[in-house]
Amino acid sequence: MVADLGMPRTRRGVPLAVILVAIPVGFALLGLLLRLFAYLVAGWEPHLGGYPDGLCRWDCQWYVILAKSGYDPFPVPETIDAGNWAFFPLFPMIIGGLYALSQADIMTIATGVSIAFSIAAALVAWPLLERNIRAYTLYCAFLLCGPFSIYFTSFLTEVLFVLLTNCIMLALRRSNYIAAGGFAALLSATRIVGVFMVFAIVVQYLAEYRQKGEPWRKLPAHLWQKPEIVLAVLLTPLGLFGYMAYLHFYMGDALAFSHVQRAWGRVPGNPFYYLWMALTDWPDTGFWPSTNQWLGLSVVVGLGATAVLALRRQYAMALFCLICLIVPLSLGLASMLRFVTALSPIVLVVITWLARSRLIYAVSLLGFVAADYFFTTGWLQEWLPLV
Repeated sequence: MVADLGMPRTRRGVPLAVILVAIPVGFALLGLLLRLFAYLVAGWEPHLGGYPDGLCRWDCQWYVILAKSGYDPFPVPETIDAGNWAFFPLFPMIIGGLYALSQADIMTIATGVSIAFSIAAALVAWPLLERNIRAYTLYCAFLLCGPFSIYFTSFLTEVLFVLLTNCIMLALRRSNYIAAGGFAALLSATRIVGVFMVFAIVVQYLAEYRQKGEPWRKLPAHLWQKPEIVLAVLLTPLGLFGYMAYLHFYMGDALAFSHVQRAWGRVPGNPFYYLWMALTDWPDTGFWPSTNQWLGLSVVVGLGATAVLALRRQYAMALFCLICLIVPLSLGLASMLRFVTALSPIVLVVITWLARSRLIYAVSLLGFVAADYFFTTGWLQEWLPLV
């Protein structure tokens, strides 16, 4: 039946689609076990019944409250002198809706949905990785059983941000601008920087337009004849605008997600000054980098991968990644490691490079799996660079 449908098979006769699904599912199961062991060793009062709730730390706890109770009408001093408006609504809405329907444990729901989204993100990335099985395997391991898998398998928005970014990249590769705009609208409801995908869509369109040899003077006529790009641009900010409208009518401040940053201690400034201060924040003792240095190094890696994207003439994604790095960096170094690992174009560049050599691929794969346990332990023990 599969052969009749023209489904590709491997040399051993197994349909390729089965292999592509089995790889992330296998890593998902392995990752669950590794993080369980880490929780039993390093968690607070660990017991089997407390997993996966015991992995919920930092922003995850805010998302749990948000999914259960919605947005605050005013600051909540007993939690922190701030409200939860900084957290964008799409992912909490998904989990909150499933929680309302099932009344199951909310972290169990969030973990299952996050793992499903990670598997979907990997499948969407298959053509983006040029159908390279080594790169695909390594990417699956990174998401589901890697050093930062806690970001993509618990209750944080990074996994949805990655999935939607991959969908947008695939839509742009196929010149489907309406689909790209629709996914971008969801992206802008997931994290604040998602709205900047509009620039990537426009740059990709202009690059394709010029590749056809069309002159700039004919661009207005071309837009009039094929308005898909205009619709995509109009669709992209709808998620953000919807959230702003909700905040305006709910608590009287459409920009509460921005204004609340002051209560979180994030002060706008020169991003490169923040980066320099981080890189030169030497530890008091020993050679192990300080927390700020770890965060600064993650930004350097992100900027380096962004430069590689530009050199490969992937200007649209290079611009998007640059904005997604500079905007949060202008508010300080907090959470920059998490933000960098959620930038799918950057991760795909690094994964592709690691998969070029069989030796580097094998070492990286083993390193990812081992790091899942140790970085989860660090997450549970409140290692600040991971926050």
